[in-house]
Amino acid sequence: MDVPRWQQALFERRNLGVKLDLVAVRAVHAALGSPARRIPAIHVLGTNGKGSTSAMVAHALTRRGRRVGLYTSPHLHRVGERVRIAGVPRSDDELQALCDRVLAAEGAGPRPLSFFEVLTLAALLAFETGGVDALVLEAGLGGRLDATRLGAQGNIAATLFTPIALDHMAYLGPTVAAIAGEKAAVMEDGAPAISAPQAAEAEAVLRATATAYGVPLTFVEPLARGPIGLAGAHQRVNAALALAGARVLAPEVVAEDLDGVVWPGRIERHAVGGGAVVFDVGHNPHGIAALVEHLRASPVAERAVLFGCLADKDAAGMIAALATLGCPLWRVPLEDAAVVAGGPGVRVFSGVDDDELASARAALLARGGELVVCGSHHLVGRIRGELLDAAADARALSDPR
Repeated sequence: MDVPRWQQALFERRNLGVKLDLVAVRAVHAALGSPARRIPAIHVLGTNGKGSTSAMVAHALTRRGRRVGLYTSPHLHRVGERVRIAGVPRSDDELQALCDRVLAAEGAGPRPLSFFEVLTLAALLAFETGGVDALVLEAGLGGRLDATRLGAQGNIAATLFTPIALDHMAYLGPTVAAIAGEKAAVMEDGAPAISAPQAAEAEAVLRATATAYGVPLTFVEPLARGPIGLAGAHQRVNAALALAGARVLAPEVVAEDLDGVVWPGRIERHAVGGGAVVFDVGHNPHGIAALVEHLRASPVAERAVLFGCLADKDAAGMIAALATLGCPLWRVPLEDAAVVAGGPGVRVFSGVDDDELASARAALLARGGELVVCGSHHLVGRIRGELLDAAADARALSDPR
């Protein structure tokens, strides 16, 4: 599919890198009239499970009659998936108009806006004009200097912390404690904080920060079962966090309101070509560990794993975890890594378009085997789009209805 010119220009802003300051985006936000500042918001931060938790909060609030604006990242197939109102992703035309408004005001700031900053402001404009009465905002990277704080400051109802682990260490710090500090800093916004169970070092940072800012902090315990619609034991933790967060805005929410949630790419299984495919976007060791745990508990006669990650990820750690499954492991390089290493039991293909890869996966599925596609959103989105082309949710994903 050809990428529209305006989207290509937007994607090229990724070359500007991650901007760890709020000066420019705050100035443009003000120039736009500070959209969405009056809508109560749930701010979701952490390392793994942010998307699932955000989807569950939005799903539960929607079932209780709220019109929810949901902002998440990244996307699998279409950039409009990131900005949803009442479960519907924004169309390309609407998103283009919103981004044009943001870019028209860009001169109010001291520098060009990053890709993520433009989209965040476009989302806030959409929510301001879309008649929403609740926001669910998934932080992109970190928290303290994340652009999503603009939609949360002044109207934040609750801050949710999913499990915190090592990821994005070049930006957030080399330890779990350092990363937790970047995320915990949003408690400055003054909202009650609710957390999933954390590693000891992350928990210590969250408790100390809550005390420093004088905000109440509670920790949830896993629910007895995960929501119908999301597989994996780890979703019991995310569900407990989502339930507590949704109840801040709608105290009548119950655990059953989480059932029926749809969030593609999270241990998502489909019958394909006589076999089955599992899609999972776990892209750090903590996320891959949850996938491996689920696969161990779900044995099949034949399985292969197709894995790919970006160059800044802990590929060795993830491959080591996947190797414990004892099944063939296939690896492909992605856009920022021209060459990847193999290793014992690892077959390296030249890329996603490798004809040999296409033949290998088709043969596996024809034998009734299971193909697990995991790692980068880029890889999962690409393969998912190809294999589920006839499925409506592969063409236009929507939030739970």
